[in-house]
Amino acid sequence: MSKLTTNRGFWLTLLLSIVTFGIYQWYLIYAFAKETNIACREDGKKTSGLIVYILLSIITLGIYGIVWQCMWINRCNFYLTRNGKPEGLQVSTYLLTIFLLGWLTLGIMFIVVMSKQLYLQNAVNETYNNLNV
Repeated sequence: MSKLTTNRGFWLTLLLSIVTFGIYQWYLIYAFAKETNIACREDGKKTSGLIVYILLSIITLGIYGIVWQCMWINRCNFYLTRNGKPEGLQVSTYLLTIFLLGWLTLGIMFIVVMSKQLYLQNAVNETYNNLNV
């Protein structure tokens, strides 16, 4: 078994997202789905990958992207709780940011949530690495 990435940093992610005009965010969706499926395989669920994410987001005018994020957050938090670790980003925080705080703060809260998403996946990956590698 190989180790999952645990060092995704905020500033590099922000820089790569800007330089690639947001394409790096799609890579993160792919990586988060893949890594979550590896770490959380015992729960019997599957986080859909990038192609499904893009297609269903187009068909549902972006609603599936929000649903995907909520399901991913819940799955990661359940994994952390099951292994005695503190939870990371909460669905309520994510939704509040998407629908209200993100716009009111001129996007600053979107950046905060992006940072919390990175922390959440890093925590899941670190927990998996400590338990399995």
